[in-house]
Amino acid sequence: MVLSRRKVAFRRKPGTTHIQPKNKHRWHPVEPFRFLDLAPELRIAILKVVLLDFDPKDVINLFLTCHKVYDEAAAIFYYEVLLDNTQSRAIADPFLSRPLTSVTSRRYVRNLVMKFHIREYIHLFQETYGPALRDMVREGNLQHLRLEISPRFPSADFWGGTRCASEDDYQITAGNTVVLTPLFVTQPPFQSFLKFLNESNIPQITLYVNGEDHHRFWCPFHAAHAKGKECKGEWPGKRGLLRIKWKRVVKVLKDAQMVKTNL
Repeated sequence: MVLSRRKVAFRRKPGTTHIQPKNKHRWHPVEPFRFLDLAPELRIAILKVVLLDFDPKDVINLFLTCHKVYDEAAAIFYYEVLLDNTQSRAIADPFLSRPLTSVTSRRYVRNLVMKFHIREYIHLFQETYGPALRDMVREGNLQHLRLEISPRFPSADFWGGTRCASEDDYQITAGNTVVLTPLFVTQPPFQSFLKFLNESNIPQITLYVNGEDHHRFWCPFHAAHAKGKECKGEWPGKRGLLRIKWKRVVKVLKDAQMVKTNL
């Protein structure tokens, strides 16, 4: 028997047959997905998922889809907003100072948190913030305003600058009582702030001061220490924010006038 001497490399390879796949039916949308035909509850649920881990570009593209989608998405995106003015100069925050239109973002805010220094920013409630916030209730969704008054320091006198007389304590007559407060409590900016609190149409307002460092005139209006320790502007307990009974503040300090200095 004679064996073939062909090398393996030159052996003929087994034939292979290429089986053509059967044409499978692939679904092609005839028209765009009609998102707005979904039930409102389902649309809101989908938008919440989309906005949960958002990319700024994606949010902008979503907002630009159409007015209906923007209206529903903005109500989710701007549900709660924080405005921290403690690091900026005493100028109105652009978020509140722009004109209110049908697509202005602040129309959709339901819960608004504002942090500010009282003496530097209190005048803005009379000039800008008051009217803007009232518009957000009348023409928007605002339900809760949370005001957080930041610590007094650092201030000009703390760093060795010119001392502001309005920071000193004066004896103030408020109705039939005499209280010790800074002079600015009697002046138009603070009095207009009290008027705003009293006459505001916002369903819920909460007011807080910094527990570690606040003006002493706030002390009669926040909770007393459990062990009877005096606060004097520096809360002796756990540091944090102290809630102020602002309706009592309005009742006591509204129309307050200076009677004599107590330097």
